[in-house]
Parts: sequence; structure tokens; C-alpha cells
Amino acid sequence: MSEYPKTPDEVAAFLNDLTILDEAPPADIPLPPADNEVMVVTSLRLPLELHERLKAAAEARGKPFSTLVREWIEMELANLENDQPISRADALRALATLRPHRGVA
Repeated sequence: MSEYPKTPDEVAAFLNDLTILDEAPPADIPLPPADNEVMVVTSLRLPLELHERLKAAAEARGKPFSTLVREWIEMELANLENDQPISRADALRALATLRPHRGVA
């Protein structure tokens, strides 16, 4: 049988010829990450110029493109999660209370 089995009899014959081993996988098969972090492939549309800039930035840092983008996304999400926005009026009020800096001569 050189092709995939097509009939029920061929499937049965194919399954009967299988040998199932209760062994550990060979050492050359990579194991999943120890922290069990699952990586998901996602598609992202970028303008060509932005893609080239990101690629150059990754190369300059000696990192893969996807690692750099992932790190930057993680940093920005952390900034957003820890951000405590205030109103413009509150910001101006806080700035108005500051005294001018006078350098020591």
C-alpha cells in the first residue's frame, strides 16, 4: 500500500500494522517550554516602512523580530495597566504649585 488507505479494509489493515510503543520520545524532539507558556501565531498588517524600521531595530538589538515586537507590546501593556491618568486641570493645578528652580552658584 503506497498511498493512504481509502477503503475500510485498507484502513483496518493499516491500523493492524501499526506498532505502538510505550517509550519516552527521542531526545532530539524538543520538549515544551518548562513554564508551559503557549505561543500563538498571529497575523499583523504593517505598512512596509514600519515593518522595515522594526526589522532594523530588532537586528540592531540582536533579537528576532517577533521577540522585539512581543517585548514592546508587553512594555506598553504594563504602562497602560499601571497608568493613572489625571485631568488636564489637575495637572495644571499641580504644576502651578511648584516653585521655580533656582540654581546654586
